Amino acid sequence: MAQNATGATPFPLGVFVGNPNYYDLTEEASFEANFNAFSDLMKTKPQFLDQYSDQRLPISGWVGQASWNAASMAQSPVLKGVTPVIGLPMTSTAPGSGTPDQFYKDFAAGKYDSVLKGMVKTWADHGFATQIWRPGWEMNIDSMPSYAGNDAATRADWVKAFQHISTVLHAAGKAEGVSVQVAWNPSVVNYSHAGNVIQTAYPGNQYVDIIAADVYGDVFPYGSPTHLYDWDKSGQVLNSSHPVYDSSVQQWASDPVNLQHYYTYPAANQWSLDGSVGHATTLQELINLAKSTGKPFAIAETGAGNTNDGARLSDNPTFVKWLADTLHQSGVHVSFVNIWDSNSDGQYRFTSAADHKPLEAAAWARYFGDPPPSTSPSTSKSALVATDSSHTPVVAVADTLPAAVPTPTSPPQTNVTDHATGTGPEHGWWSEHHDSIANGGMTTPATHTSMRLAAQSSALLSQIEHLVAARGGLNAVTAPITAAEASHVDGSTAAFLASHGFALLNQHLAGNAGRVEPGQMVLTGSNSATWAQDSILTRPQH
Repeated sequence: MAQNATGATPFPLGVFVGNPNYYDLTEEASFEANFNAFSDLMKTKPQFLDQYSDQRLPISGWVGQASWNAASMAQSPVLKGVTPVIGLPMTSTAPGSGTPDQFYKDFAAGKYDSVLKGMVKTWADHGFATQIWRPGWEMNIDSMPSYAGNDAATRADWVKAFQHISTVLHAAGKAEGVSVQVAWNPSVVNYSHAGNVIQTAYPGNQYVDIIAADVYGDVFPYGSPTHLYDWDKSGQVLNSSHPVYDSSVQQWASDPVNLQHYYTYPAANQWSLDGSVGHATTLQELINLAKSTGKPFAIAETGAGNTNDGARLSDNPTFVKWLADTLHQSGVHVSFVNIWDSNSDGQYRFTSAADHKPLEAAAWARYFGDPPPSTSPSTSKSALVATDSSHTPVVAVADTLPAAVPTPTSPPQTNVTDHATGTGPEHGWWSEHHDSIANGGMTTPATHTSMRLAAQSSALLSQIEHLVAARGGLNAVTAPITAAEASHVDGSTAAFLASHGFALLNQHLAGNAGRVEPGQMVLTGSNSATWAQDSILTRPQH
C-alpha cells in the first residue's frame, strides 16, 4: 500500500478546502485555518491540493488566472511542498463563446497551444516541479463545461482534443524541466448520455498517466422514492421471491447494506446490477481500467455527508469506510486521494464541530488519516458475490460496513470506441465551487462531486411525469424514450423505464443534489471547482 511521504496514511492524502489568496490577507487566513483544521483532524499534512482553471473566463485569460493561483499557492506558508492537481476545462463559457464541439476541434488543431504552454510555464516559474493536470474532468456529466457529448462525433472530437492537450502539456513540462502528469478523470455516475466513458471517451494509454475518479456519497437510487427495493431485507439477491420495499429514500438509506450496494452498483435496480443498460460508470470499472492498463489510480475528488442528496445523509461514515475498503481491496496503486472538505458547492465540510458530522469526521481520520496502530484501517471480512441471475447473493455481509468490490461487468478498453447505445435520461448536473478573489475581479473555482447519480434533462423529466408508479406500469409518454430491451424478470421494458424514471424523478424532487450554482437544477453530480457541476442519477458521489 502506498504511504504518504510525511506520515503513515494508507494513501497519499490531498484536499480541497477552498483556495489560498495571496492578494487578500483575510481570505488567506481563512484558507489557512481550514487547511490546518483538516491537517489536525487527519494528523498529517495533505500533500495535494485541488486547483481549477475557470471556464467562465475567456481562454485568453487562463494564463493570468493560472499565475494568480500559482502565486497564491507558492506564497501560502501552509502549502510548502504541496502538489497542485489542476482541473483544466476544454471549453470556455464566457459570453460569446462557441459550442463545446468547436472548442474541441480548436484544441485538437492547436489553436490554444500557447495558452497551454503558458499555464505550465507559470506554474513552473512559481516553483511547482510536479504538476498534475485533469483536462476535461467529469466529461461524463452533461452539465459540465467539458461534457464529451451525446453523439459519437462530438465524443470523437473530445478525444482528439484530449490527446492533443496531453501531448502539449507533456512537451511544455519537458521544456520547462518539470514533471507533468495528465489524469483522465470521469465521475462515477449511474447514468450518462455519453454512455460508459471507458468505452466511449478513453483517449488511449499513451495520452494518460493516471486514471482518476470523482466519487461522492450522495444517494439517488433507481426506483420509486416511495417504493424502493431493500437489498438487505430482500436477502441481498436480485429479484427476490420475497421482496421488501421501503417507503422513502431515508428509510432505505438508514441500512448500511443498502448504501454499500448502491455505492458499488449505482445503477442497480431489483432486476439488474446495471439498470442503465450500459450508461453507468462505476468506481470498480475505473479501478479495473487502471489495473488492465498498468496505470496508477487516484481519487481526484471525494466527499460524503451532503444534506442535499436524496437521503439527506448529513453524517455519513458508511461511504467513507466503503471507499477505504474498496481501495484497500483493489490491488491497484493509489497515487492520491483528494477529499472535499468544503461547503463551497454542497454541504461537504466536516472538520468543525459546527458541521455536526462527528461520525463522518472520525471515519475520514481513521481510514484516510494517520491514526495510531490500534485504529489503523482494516479491510472488510466480507467478500462480494455479484451476478445478474435472480436468487443469487449479491453481497455477503460479515461486517457492519462490508466492502463492495464487484467483478467488472465488461473488460476495460484501452482504445476509443463509439457504441450507439440506447438513449435515456441524462444524469449529470454540475456541482461546483465558487470562491471570490478580491483582486483582479477573478473568481476561483470550486470543485465538484464525484459518484453522483446521473441527472436528466428537463425533456426527460417531463416524460417521467407520465410514468406510473405501479410496478411495471407505463402510461402514455409524450415523447418516446429509447432504451435497450433489458431482460427483466417480469419481461417488461416498461418496468425498466418506470424504475429508471422514478430514480430520476426522485433526484429531481430532491431539489439540489450537491454543489451547484443558485438557480440550477442539480440531479446528482460531481464537484468541480470553478463551475457548478452535478449529476443526478449518479450520486454515488457528490
